[in-house]
Amino acid sequence: MNPFAQLLNDTVFIVSNDGTRTGPYKTAISSKNGFSASIFESKLDVEEGWKLFRPLPSGREESYKITEANYSPGLHAIPPHWTLKLRKDGSLAKENTASKATTININNSQGIQIGDHNVQHIANSLAGLVEEIESSASQQHEKEEAKGLLHTLLSNPTVAGILGGATSGLLALLS
Repeated sequence: MNPFAQLLNDTVFIVSNDGTRTGPYKTAISSKNGFSASIFESKLDVEEGWKLFRPLPSGREESYKITEANYSPGLHAIPPHWTLKLRKDGSLAKENTASKATTININNSQGIQIGDHNVQHIANSLAGLVEEIESSASQQHEKEEAKGLLHTLLSNPTVAGILGGATSGLLALLS
């Protein structure tokens, strides 16, 4: 006898990649730390990539992709069972993906740039433009007008949002 039988309130079906539907099986679909279901059937035929369907009272079915299938032979009072990790089909929640760490090793180098090349390139170009304005042969009021136009551009919330932290450094150059 399964000591967990009264907790298994969900009825599910499993559909293989060739469309074969098996079940019904009793389980309890858990959403703690991602979706999972334990099915206490030692002879269950299941593989990663197959689908698990749960009929709903409305007549619709929720569908889940089986991302991991782990068999346990049981232990003492716990009968043999399969623990299935699931990903809900059609979920609008963003899938948790591990971020990739980049390792950068630099030896005896100068002029190194790390980060978003496009934003840094724009910031460097604008800084170069400010220097060119300052060193130009134009009248002082023309230089101030040109720097004022750049200040207006950089003060725009959209431009500041795109350039991020580079904006404050560029605005300091214009002062």
